[in-house]
Amino acid sequence: MKLNTLKKIKLKLVAFILSNNSYESIEYTVNKIPSIINDFFISEDSEDKNILKIAKKNNYNLIYNNNLKGYGSNVKNSLKYAFNELKADYAIEVHGDHAQFDPSATYDAVKYLKEDCDFISGSRFLKFRENMKYGYPIERMVPNFFISSIERIILKIPLSDFHQGFKIYSRNFFKKMRLNDMSDDFLFNFETILLAKKLNLKIAEVPVVANYNLPHTSHKLFGKNSAFSYQIKTFKLIYKYLKKSEI
Repeated sequence: MKLNTLKKIKLKLVAFILSNNSYESIEYTVNKIPSIINDFFISEDSEDKNILKIAKKNNYNLIYNNNLKGYGSNVKNSLKYAFNELKADYAIEVHGDHAQFDPSATYDAVKYLKEDCDFISGSRFLKFRENMKYGYPIERMVPNFFISSIERIILKIPLSDFHQGFKIYSRNFFKKMRLNDMSDDFLFNFETILLAKKLNLKIAEVPVVANYNLPHTSHKLFGKNSAFSYQIKTFKLIYKYLKKSEI
C-alpha cells in the first residue's frame, strides 16, 4: 500500500475504490492512486470472489457492500468505512474500471483541503483538450456541457461538470449526510451536490482527466437506466430543491 503521510496539513486522506466485478482492472487502478493519499481500500459491490484472490495476493484492504444495490449503495458503504473505521479526514472516490477519472486530481485539491473545504468535485472541462485526447465522446461531452451550464446557473453552484466520477468528501460533510435517505443508484452522485449546497458547505472544483480509451463502465445514452433517464431524475431533484422540499 502507499501510506505516505500528508505532513504539511496533517490530514488523513483515504481513497475508496468502487468495484463491481472489477478484478481484471483492480491492480491497474490501485497503481493509479497518488502517493499523497495515506490509505485505500476496495469496496466490492458484488459477490465475486476473483477480486478476493487478488486482494489477498497484494495485501489490499477489501470490504464487501452487502446491500448490493448499486453505485450509491457502494459509495455509502465506503464512506462509512472510511470515516468510521479508518478515521479519515477526507475520502476520495476512485472507480475500479481502470480509475477512469484520474485520482491524481487529488494534488490539485490540496489547496482546498488546507482551507477545510467540505466537498471537492472534478471537472473534465477544466482540462478539455486532455479529455478529448483520451476519447471523451462528443455525443456525451456536448449534452453534458450544456446541461451542466444550465444547472450551474439555476442552482448557483460553482461547478462546470455536474456529472462525473471524481469527488472528495470531508468528515464534516459525512457527519451531516442522512445516508439512509439518499439514493442507492447513480442519482446519489447528483444528490451529494445538492445536499452540499443546501447545507451551505464549502464546495470547490478541480480539473480531472477521464480516460475513455481504456475499458470502463458508462451509461448507455437511451433506454432503461440510461444517461437520458438519469438526467430526467436529476431535473426532478432540481425541482424539489427549488421548491425547498426534501432532497
